[in-house]
Amino acid sequence: MEDPGTDYNQGILTIVGTPAEHVAELAAFIDAVNGYEVPETEEEAPLGPLASQVASLIVVLTSEGEDEDEAAIDPESLESAIKLVMDNAGSLSKASEKDFEPAYNLLLHILTFSPVGLSAHLPKLLTLLLAASKEHALASISVLTNLFNLVPFQSPLRFKIIVAILEACVSTENVTLLLPHLPKLPQWFEEWSTPVADQVSLYLDIAEKLNKLNDYPTAIRYLTDAHQLAESSSVEIPAKATTQLVSLVLKEKSFLDYDAITRISTVKKSVPSELYTLLDLFASGVLSDFTTFKLSNGEIFAKYDLDIDILTTKIRLLTLATLAIQATTLTVSYSSISQALDVSAEEVEFWIIDVIRAGLLEGKMSQLEQKLFVHRVTPRTFGSEQWKEVQRSLDVWKSNLKEVLTVVRNARVQVETKLAGKDEKHQHHHHHQNNRANGNKESIEVA
Repeated sequence: MEDPGTDYNQGILTIVGTPAEHVAELAAFIDAVNGYEVPETEEEAPLGPLASQVASLIVVLTSEGEDEDEAAIDPESLESAIKLVMDNAGSLSKASEKDFEPAYNLLLHILTFSPVGLSAHLPKLLTLLLAASKEHALASISVLTNLFNLVPFQSPLRFKIIVAILEACVSTENVTLLLPHLPKLPQWFEEWSTPVADQVSLYLDIAEKLNKLNDYPTAIRYLTDAHQLAESSSVEIPAKATTQLVSLVLKEKSFLDYDAITRISTVKKSVPSELYTLLDLFASGVLSDFTTFKLSNGEIFAKYDLDIDILTTKIRLLTLATLAIQATTLTVSYSSISQALDVSAEEVEFWIIDVIRAGLLEGKMSQLEQKLFVHRVTPRTFGSEQWKEVQRSLDVWKSNLKEVLTVVRNARVQVETKLAGKDEKHQHHHHHQNNRANGNKESIEVA
C-alpha cells in the first residue's frame, strides 16, 4: 500500500514503528486513562476493552515467504481501527499534563497514515483539541501548532487549523502566543489559495475576539484590513462589523486617523447616521463642533460605550493640529490655542507637548514670544480644501523665496561692484609700475 504519510512534513514528529503498532499502543493508553488496570498475576495480561477491539482489526496480511515487518495491513481494517481510536480520543483529556501532548502527537502521526486522509478526521480532531484546551491549555495549543506544521505548507487545511489555534488561544487567554504570527496571514493566504471571502471572515473573527479582550488597537487593524480587502474584491461585509469598526476608532484613545476610516465606502452607507456624523466630526471638525454635537446627541455615548472624556481629549489634539494646518505663517499664538481648546493659558504648553507626542505635528515652543512655531503638520483630511491650503502655503513660501532671492541678488551686485573696483585700481597701479620699468630700460640702452 502506498504510504499516505508521504505528503506530510513527517520531520515534525519523529516516531518509530508501524501504523498498526501505533494504533495498538494508543488504544492501550486510552484504556489506561479510562481506568483499566492490567492484572499483575497473569503472565499474559488480557488487553483492555478498546485495545481488544483494535487488535481484532489490525491483522497483518502476509504472503508466503514475506517478512511480517514488510507486510501490509488491509486498508479498510486500518481505517476502522483508526476510526475506533478517534471515537474514543476524547478520553485523552484525562491524561496527565506530561502525557497529554505525546499521546496526541502519536494520534497525529497515526492520522497521516489514514487511508481516507487526515482531512476526513480534521473536524473531529479540532473539536477534541478545543474541548481539551479547557484542561490542557498550553499543551492543546502546542498540539494544534504541531498539526499546523505537519500539514503541507500549501494545504488549505492549514486555514481551518489556524482558526482553531486562534479560538484556543483566545479562550485560554493565551492570545499573545499567536499575535506575533498574524502578520504572516497575507503570505499564508496566498500559499493556501484562500478565497477572499474566507480571508475577510478570519480577519473579522480575529477582530471580534481581540475586541472582547479589550485589545482595541489590534482589533481596529484587522477590522480595517477586512474592510479594505472586502472593498477591493467586491465582497460583502456585515454592517455590524462596520459599526464596530467606527465605534472602536472613536473609543480607542490612541487612534486619530479618522480620514482613513471615512474613505472606506461601506462606512457611510452601513453605519447609523448619528454615529457617522460623529466620525465625520472627528475627521474634519474641531472642539466647538463636538460641543454642539453633544448637546443634541447625548444618548449616543452610552449606546456605543464611548467615553466623553477620551473623546474630548482627542478632539482637542485634532483641533490644535487644525490650527497648525491653517497657520500660513507657520506660527500659532498661545492665546489662539487657549481659545480654540477652551483651556487656560497655563495648560497650553502641555497640550502642545501632547499633540507632538501623538505625531500630529512637529514644532518648537517659545515661552518668550508665547507662540508655537510649526515645522511640520499632518493633514487630518486631504481633499479640495487641503489642496487649497497647500496652494496658500506654496504662495507664502514663494513670496518668502522671492524676498530672499532679492536680498541675495543685491548682495551679489554689491560684492561684484566692490571686487570690480578693486580690480580696476589694481590694474591701474600695475600699469604705472610697467611704465616706470620701461622708462628705466630705455635710458640704459641710450647710454
